[in-house]
Amino acid sequence: MSNTAFASDTNTAVNPNAPIVKDSFEWQLIVDFSAFYQQSTLQDVKQTDFVHFIQPALYIDLSYKGFFLQSNQRRSSAVLEGAEFGYQITVQDNWQLDILAKSYLNGFDPNDLVEYLNANPVLFSGLRERDSTGGVALRYSHFFENAIFSLDIAAAHSGDDAFGEDVTGVIIDSFYSYLLPYRNWDIYLGAGLTYYQDNIVNYYYGIQSVEATPQRPEFTADSAVRAQLEIYAQYPLSASWSFNGGVTQSIYSPSIKDSPLVDRNFITQVMVGVQYVF
Repeated sequence: MSNTAFASDTNTAVNPNAPIVKDSFEWQLIVDFSAFYQQSTLQDVKQTDFVHFIQPALYIDLSYKGFFLQSNQRRSSAVLEGAEFGYQITVQDNWQLDILAKSYLNGFDPNDLVEYLNANPVLFSGLRERDSTGGVALRYSHFFENAIFSLDIAAAHSGDDAFGEDVTGVIIDSFYSYLLPYRNWDIYLGAGLTYYQDNIVNYYYGIQSVEATPQRPEFTADSAVRAQLEIYAQYPLSASWSFNGGVTQSIYSPSIKDSPLVDRNFITQVMVGVQYVF
């Protein structure tokens, strides 16, 4: 059960992609075995060992009395994005409004990047660890016949900067997903646009004075935008097993590429895997 789950059979004659009121207790357990090729914006950071490409995951989707814990089964990045916990504020015929908490950005440990992912020690040694960014968001979802558009406005928290100051900001995240059925395939064509406030961008890609070195000059990042294009496909192998695969292309604004830590703002992610549903 995902945040984009289909309606029950009684509603499909009206809209096969209508929202569902998550009133009764329902659950679903999904085991995912996926392989990922994941580029990084950070300089020289790349997957080097076999274990870097394998990311098994366990999804537990629950709903009761409007509350839900869910993963996004319409996207190839579901393993990387993690779960969402939320509450349905209102559900109408073709739209709904939720409040939810989720992770919007992954953090990184510079020492781990040097030790395991081939990062340049001159560039990354001495940097503070960047925590992941979580947020509480108001989400508006609009349901079309074969598509869903969602818009999150999130108050996000990224941790403390090098001076111990709390880093907070706004993230506005939108995504459009179109379902294209083909024989037994479910093919999802997606496009998204995300805005990150300058405080959050600077937390990850900025270089504060206490971190600056001759090879790593002080740098203050501005706000940034990420555009995404994605194709994701699912194919049932049996009643419980399914194959899934996808390609996501992310394009970040130049304000990120200007950072001394960054050498690219065009990022490609490729994944293939299988899922088992209990």
